[in-house]
Amino acid sequence: MIEALAMANARATLHTRRDDTALLREGRVALMQPYFLPYLGYFQLIAASDCFVVYDNVQFIKNGWIERNRYLLDGEAKWFGLPLAKDSHSRMIMERQVSPHFDSASLINRLAFAYRKAPHVTRTLTWLEALLNLPAHNIAEFNELALRSCCSLFKLNTPIIRASEWAPSSLSRGQDRVIEVITSVGGTSYLNPAAGGSLYEAADFAEAGYALELLKPSLPGYQQHDKPFVPALSILDALMFNELETVSGWVRQGEILRA
Repeated sequence: MIEALAMANARATLHTRRDDTALLREGRVALMQPYFLPYLGYFQLIAASDCFVVYDNVQFIKNGWIERNRYLLDGEAKWFGLPLAKDSHSRMIMERQVSPHFDSASLINRLAFAYRKAPHVTRTLTWLEALLNLPAHNIAEFNELALRSCCSLFKLNTPIIRASEWAPSSLSRGQDRVIEVITSVGGTSYLNPAAGGSLYEAADFAEAGYALELLKPSLPGYQQHDKPFVPALSILDALMFNELETVSGWVRQGEILRA
């Protein structure tokens, strides 16, 4: 089964060795915090890059996309996610643990009810249930596993690495830190979502020897029961209502703009 193969591939490639430079000879680098089952545009960023860096060694953001996302219930977007163990919100993403009281069965049941009429609910929940049962030491590792498994489903071969392994510590912040990461992995350009383009200055990247590029996502609509379309939900929603081949094609869309 393709879902089982995707899970196995995700687990087998969880660690990209620090000395495995053969994977990192291409130029376009994307850098994002590890989001929880993110929306389609996140995977378009992965697909458009030559190396995707999981930005796991920055401060955790409470109630952000790292620990939760949105699903569809009766035509409305609702939150779901992984509860985290109590800890300081100043800790890094890779230091935040999933709560030992997390009940994966309860989450699966909630999604099964919400998507009970979706054409691919059984396939998608079988895959998700196996994913939720994989051992992960923290929220960053779980989200990375989920990203890798999704990429395997979509047949995306973009190398995925961790900032904590390639650029483990720095006093720099913002775009200076991003430039350090690009330098560490041997990139020649930086690809960022277009919505966050205002955070960066193309001239500063050029001065450091890198191009700054922006990805404008393409988010096609699709049939969600008999309700008006609700865009930008978790990738789970797209998988519930569409064939894998269709979603895989969408993942490879998006327009790259020069900043």
